[in-house]
Amino acid sequence: MPWPGLIPFAPPLTCSNATLQGNYGFLVTGTSAGNPIAILGQITADGNGGLTGMETVNDNGAITDTAPVTGTYKIGSKCVGTATITSQGGTAASYNLAAVSSSKVQLVGADSGTVQSGLLEAQGIGTCSLSAIKGTYGIQQTGDLVGQGPLVFGGRIVLHANGVLSGTRWGSINGTISFGDVISGAYKIDKRCFGGAVVSINDGSPTHYNLVVVNAGNGMLFLQIDQGTVTSGSWER
Repeated sequence: MPWPGLIPFAPPLTCSNATLQGNYGFLVTGTSAGNPIAILGQITADGNGGLTGMETVNDNGAITDTAPVTGTYKIGSKCVGTATITSQGGTAASYNLAAVSSSKVQLVGADSGTVQSGLLEAQGIGTCSLSAIKGTYGIQQTGDLVGQGPLVFGGRIVLHANGVLSGTRWGSINGTISFGDVISGAYKIDKRCFGGAVVSINDGSPTHYNLVVVNAGNGMLFLQIDQGTVTSGSWER
């Protein structure tokens, strides 16, 4: 008889290439050749080992926006595997994979000279709209301002059905603490669940982000696409 309050043990997944099937958002962060890098993408797995999609790369503050990608993957019965993703005109990037479920896959970069990790998360929604994703989200943001140092922010952001966003945030830039910053701006999402946002902090200069909807509209992965910044994260509700 299990102890009260304990969750019964669930048997481990048995996986195959078919475990990874459908539309996913992905976010990878870390370093490449010692410089900060963040990669945001939207990818479709065909269930047979093939990948197609697009990605935005922010490499030490230099932006490559929405480049088409193709790739392959292999997932074994023990739910671990590998993937290779190649952007148009770029070189192949290799990853080791661990499938947590059919909707979430953890990944670690497998190329020498890189220190990268991230996740694939299922979109879980066929067609997106502003009304489908409106609501209040918690913010998790990390990264670097090139020449200034690391940053981290948390907070609360509200996506309104008319495309306006608002909220508050707090955090640190290279150890300088801020609290109660006012967020304002606008966002858009297309039917494919990809979009963008323009955000101002305390009515300051606008910053720009690419967005990918995940988790049936309950989460969003984002990447800042302004030169000189390498910041990314998620909004979760």
